[in-house]
Amino acid sequence: MVAIDTVYIVGPTASGKTALSVEVAELLNGEIVCADSQTVRRRMDIGTAKPSMQERHGIPHHMLDVIGPFDQYNLAMYVDSARDCMRDIRSRGKNVVVVGGTGLYIDALYYGFNLSLAGSSGMSREELEAMSTEQLQEMHRASGIKLPENLENRRHLVRSLERGGIAGSKGQPAENSLIVGIEPLREVLVERINDRVEVMFENGFVDEVRTILDEFGYDSPEFDAIGYRIVRRYINREISLDEAKELIKIADRQYAKRQMTWLKRNPHIQWFSTPEEAKSFILRTCLI
Repeated sequence: MVAIDTVYIVGPTASGKTALSVEVAELLNGEIVCADSQTVRRRMDIGTAKPSMQERHGIPHHMLDVIGPFDQYNLAMYVDSARDCMRDIRSRGKNVVVVGGTGLYIDALYYGFNLSLAGSSGMSREELEAMSTEQLQEMHRASGIKLPENLENRRHLVRSLERGGIAGSKGQPAENSLIVGIEPLREVLVERINDRVEVMFENGFVDEVRTILDEFGYDSPEFDAIGYRIVRRYINREISLDEAKELIKIADRQYAKRQMTWLKRNPHIQWFSTPEEAKSFILRTCLI
């Protein structure tokens, strides 16, 4: 049997994957590489449910707090840095635990996407989405990236540029890897999402957003994370606190659904309804 040196733990927001990743890393002499498009940003801690230093249990976490709240970032930048972290971890004789819910990040690492062309524009997703269909098509031509089959679909055009023209079809999984997913029952996930939003506000989510805006200016670009955009609306007195909480709960439920739609396309993921079940499977597989 081939030895496993990399474990991927995926799932929707609030599924319990972060705590599980710490447990697994402790048991397997591992370090954690985060695959999340928001925890990569500094100062955005409460609203992204970033694990606290206490919750990390002394396990090194990589790809957290890499960029500022409004810095431009793309898939190629993430993958280059994450792969460097993974190589470094393995070179020190440790195992890698990749954890996150950003499907594109997970796919790029797990399937070894070749991103030599991706991100050559240096543009963020927000900037790409603000471009016209014609401009996106022209960027493909200028970069030598093949246009997607539906060249009028702006979403496909943006994703194609982010991937550097890589098609959506899957390649071969990374060697010596295991990938598991946590898919709680819907009612359990909804309850966890609702509870977590309440805790975020109790822990100072509004103050966190206000502090960022005080430092970077209230005319700063829009936040990429929807929860931060909603709290910004509350700070601007456009909505009430109760409305902000409810909007974030709805947005998180919708986001969880999109995450599962993406992740379910990966046929290699072993799915479990609880972190405990996933943990047992990981340990049985990796400690044989």
